[in-house]
Amino acid sequence: MRMILKLKGVSKAYGAQQVLKPISFEVEEGEHICILGPSGCGKSTLLQLVAGLTRIDDGEIEINGVTVEKGKGRYIPPEHRPINMVFQDYALWPHMSVRQNIEYGMKRRKVNKNEMQSRLEHLQSLLKLDGLLERLPAQLSGGQQQRVGIARALATGPRLLLMDEPLSNLDVKLRTDMRGELASLLRELSIATLYVTHDRMEAFTIADRILVLREGGIDQIGTPDELFERPATPWVAQLMGYHNRLRVQFSSQGNLATLAADTPIQGVQITPGAYSGEGVMMLHPENISVCQEPSAINDNLFETEVLQAIYEGTRWRFIVKTDDGQSLHLFHHRRVEPGARLTIQVPAQNVMLYAARAVAGDE
Repeated sequence: MRMILKLKGVSKAYGAQQVLKPISFEVEEGEHICILGPSGCGKSTLLQLVAGLTRIDDGEIEINGVTVEKGKGRYIPPEHRPINMVFQDYALWPHMSVRQNIEYGMKRRKVNKNEMQSRLEHLQSLLKLDGLLERLPAQLSGGQQQRVGIARALATGPRLLLMDEPLSNLDVKLRTDMRGELASLLRELSIATLYVTHDRMEAFTIADRILVLREGGIDQIGTPDELFERPATPWVAQLMGYHNRLRVQFSSQGNLATLAADTPIQGVQITPGAYSGEGVMMLHPENISVCQEPSAINDNLFETEVLQAIYEGTRWRFIVKTDDGQSLHLFHHRRVEPGARLTIQVPAQNVMLYAARAVAGDE
């Protein structure tokens, strides 16, 4: 498979602040990579470096087989890179019609009129813009404006599409609808895409692979199921929805820990190497079950006390406390009064175990 984008040791700092540590990754032809992380982690800066809107400090960027930037030397400006970008705020020309906005880039690149009309008709159908071409952006809904922004970006036939939180300005329902539409569109077009988001479900819907960025460095890169089923660090686990973080004591075996009053816990050893002393286990609320009757399986059973029961419509969320005073969240189909005792169980394959050295850089 042809590589459309290669980053090799790319870094960026503003004064004493290191915004991006040296990072390296590749994007294949037709592959969609979502850059996932909280505000301030360097997501948008990374996109701007690839676009050429911001200069790198060190490293090398290659797009479609051509080195577009290398250290402080070689630099190809944005307009000469085979890319296009969809912005968070749509960035449509307010005085131009939808047609003129979409045609703008093609005219700049001197696409002939027949080809321009053919692309316009294709994008009009693809992005459901029928009847909107003569309207101004102010006459469109947020979802329609976003479709126009995407159409304008696709009109010039880029080898790489950069998308900077393109759905963040939409309301919740429209955003949910649009992410499904966008995922289908990107699969149909098969254009290599770098997509910035802080929304895990958006990344799961759109991405072939997810790049988790934290404090300017890559914590993990992999498919959505790889990140969810085997998060590399406690921080990635929390990002994946493993909101229960409990202290444990490890035995000489890395996959065996103890919780509370020597309650044995078996799980998956995530941190490589030998385990000893203290560490953490991460549990997803959805993987914890309440044992209502004595179970034939005695693994990973531990006692808790219900602190709070919160009704969420189709189920109850319980906040419970373990015998050593640690709290965790789980779900159940019926109400249990605060103060009640619950025996809970988690399958070993759903218990993520991390040694102290993995936790140290995660605090």
